[in-house]
Amino acid sequence: MHIYKWDSTLSTHHTNIDQDNHEIIRKAQHLKNLMADGTDQKKIKEAADRLENMIYNHFEQEEMMQLYSHFSNYEAHKKSHARFLKALNRLIHSIRENPCESEHLESLDALIQDQYFNHIKEYEKEAAKFILQRDFYHN
Repeated sequence: MHIYKWDSTLSTHHTNIDQDNHEIIRKAQHLKNLMADGTDQKKIKEAADRLENMIYNHFEQEEMMQLYSHFSNYEAHKKSHARFLKALNRLIHSIRENPCESEHLESLDALIQDQYFNHIKEYEKEAAKFILQRDFYHN
């Protein structure tokens, strides 16, 4: 079973973005632990909702920072968010329908370990660097 961990390869060097990413990873790990245990469906659903809300809020704030700083790759970054949110919505909906489905663990791994971590490395680092250079939403 994967354990989601923050490491230096995920750092954007933007305090707010990095704090959000730490919290998203923590919430994802908490959800995974609850699903692996499988004993409390209500807690699983609540944890899934908290993770979903955190990611939506993070992406919304990130897009606002990009707009204010006139980030040149904003559209591609926003499309990456849309693709990720579509996959997240499917997973969260499935978790709400059947919280103890074992396939959800693999889906969460793919979403967080693969898609989200790659999003940070490919898009968030670039955006954070751009934003920090323009001193918008500086740390």
